[in-house]
Amino acid sequence: MIQIWLNSNSITIKANSTLAELIKSQGYDGARVAAEIDMQIVPKVKWDEFIIKDGMKIEIVEFVGGG
Repeated sequence: MIQIWLNSNSITIKANSTLAELIKSQGYDGARVAAEIDMQIVPKVKWDEFIIKDGMKIEIVEFVGGG
């Protein structure tokens, strides 16, 4: 298990989790979010291969429509 920061909250996840797994496990719709790790945007094409490491600071932003 590793400790990370997700949207300013400390959480524990299993070691060697990918960004795609994290996004899905947190209930986000991958088509409607953007992810930033340690102040760097991670392109969606890299989510399946991006391994999250202990202590990373992750921000997930969800897009919502409206008018």
